Amino acid sequence: MNTLEAIRKRKATRGFTSDQISDEALEQLLVSGGLAAVGMAGFDSLRLFAIQNPELLKEIDAEASKGFGNPNYHALYGAPTLIVVAAKPRPLEYIELSDAGCIIQNMMLTATELGFDSIYLWTGMYAINRSPELMKKIGFPEGFTCAGTAAFGYALKPNDELREPVRRIESIIIK
Repeated sequence: MNTLEAIRKRKATRGFTSDQISDEALEQLLVSGGLAAVGMAGFDSLRLFAIQNPELLKEIDAEASKGFGNPNYHALYGAPTLIVVAAKPRPLEYIELSDAGCIIQNMMLTATELGFDSIYLWTGMYAINRSPELMKKIGFPEGFTCAGTAAFGYALKPNDELREPVRRIESIIIK
């Protein structure tokens, strides 16, 4: 699969089976995340946490539900793996959010190429950042916050359709 095919095939998955991704696949996700473009080469200000512990995933899911005021909301969509990008804020304001986006995009495209599914979760970041207890359980270093999360696994309803290669964002070309 080439890059453009992976981009067209990748979709936000909102329903996962309980089947776990392999250790080899997880390693490939973490390596591809580390190959992302990180502003000012600030790799030492970032950490990746791969969470596969069902109890901890339930706690994160519950915190998100509580934050949104809906006990029936399941922010992780039943995914068996959650990758958390932790970051220490740096002098260039909010650069860690851009870093997390690049890291997560690399991992999501890798997942697509390897044949499993993903979703970028703003709600995971929200839930973790509002809970010092969760940050401690995950192992966040002092001064780090959650800059992004993504869930990985196998879709309940697989969809192999390629999205049409059309502009979905208004684009202005200046020559």
